Amino acid sequence: FTFPDFKKLSYLSPGSMMQKMMQFIFVVCFVILACRALSYDDLPERCFAPEEDPRCRALSGRYIYNPRTNVCEKKYTCWDDKHGYFRERRCNRFCKVNKK
Repeated sequence: FTFPDFKKLSYLSPGSMMQKMMQFIFVVCFVILACRALSYDDLPERCFAPEEDPRCRALSGRYIYNPRTNVCEKKYTCWDDKHGYFRERRCNRFCKVNKK
């Protein structure tokens, strides 16, 4: 079995073949990044840390989601009621992205 366009590709010059390959790699990378971005958009605002307030003096620890490591980590900052979790287990339950 051969692919229908295989014969066309075999007649391309090495430069054209490289250009086609680079275009293919670019499209694949774009699709992967778009899928990752969409999965983080579905997470609640509570999973992420609030913006830093320079006037903050009362630091307390809460668990927030780190999308780079896919782990909930404890962070010390000033918190409002809309951000972070007191327990790591709840953060993991509501924020952790299931990697398949």
